[in-house]
Amino acid sequence: MDYMEILLFLVLFSLCIQVSKTDILEGKVYNKTLIIFGMIGCIIDVIYYGFINNSMLFPFLINELVIIVVSIFLFYSHCFAGGDCKLLIVLAILYPAKCYVSYGGSLITVVFTVGFAVFYGYIYLLGTSIYALIKKKNRMTLAYVKSYIIMFAKSFVVALTYISMLTLLVSVLNVLGIIIPIWIVRILCIAISWTVGRYTIFKKRLIIGSVLFIDVLLSVIMKVLPFSIHPENYILVIMLLVCQMTIKTNIYQEIEIDTLKKGMILTMGSSILMQNSRVRGLPQISAEDLRSRLTEEEIESIKRWAKSRKVETVSIVKKIPFATFIAMGFISYFGLWRVLLWL
Repeated sequence: MDYMEILLFLVLFSLCIQVSKTDILEGKVYNKTLIIFGMIGCIIDVIYYGFINNSMLFPFLINELVIIVVSIFLFYSHCFAGGDCKLLIVLAILYPAKCYVSYGGSLITVVFTVGFAVFYGYIYLLGTSIYALIKKKNRMTLAYVKSYIIMFAKSFVVALTYISMLTLLVSVLNVLGIIIPIWIVRILCIAISWTVGRYTIFKKRLIIGSVLFIDVLLSVIMKVLPFSIHPENYILVIMLLVCQMTIKTNIYQEIEIDTLKKGMILTMGSSILMQNSRVRGLPQISAEDLRSRLTEEEIESIKRWAKSRKVETVSIVKKIPFATFIAMGFISYFGLWRVLLWL
């Protein structure tokens, strides 16, 4: 590792520390911080890729482009806040291409940092949920477990229908001599599961029936099973089911009306209570994602509504320090590179 790469890592780790601090203490990622570190990164990159390691310019640009596309998708799908998406892009600028992890012969792997970040966020939610259950701050009733299992079973069957079509199409491409890396297929499966679960259009009977017909037709023509027969895959699903059930019990928080702040997200239940009110400016039914972040005007309307109804508290979706997990994702990616370098 040369001095320019060390410099890039020093700047990257400094940014990770700074955004983690403001994210945990204030719940914010400041644009000023990202602009300053982004400009520093661009200046160092011009020197690094222009004069020292120009052979890695193309992998760097491709990885940066992939991160930008993923960030735009995560932002417009309301999964990540704008600050988190911009943080992803700046950290990718600061990460030196010589230290990219090679997977399946490809260096287009910086996007793995997003997977690390999501994993850490999931572990955080799971840990806090288990702690709340142990302390009996939350409880998991039998009725909740039954209803969630039924809901999960329906979603799983629907997602499996679309994933089966993907599996069969990949088999068709393999026959034609087009080999798609297994890690890309797995990412596509995850993306399909997420998309199907998020948008109701994919759950319409006509669309599901059409996809199922294609699955059966391709299975008969190719004489293959459209789904996995490995039992470990289903064990993993059961583990995920238990984790999701546990997390669902601890993602909400009851707060006083006077403590509401701009950017907070109401739960669907709290927002539904406001829909029949004559008070103007109240929020619509919450989708419980970033689309439903409260504005200052909506908060004032909620306060007027609460005063007329003599309501003192509402439920909100808990704030997750995701910028911290993104920082941890890049640090883990660097750690993975170091481990693979030693092996």
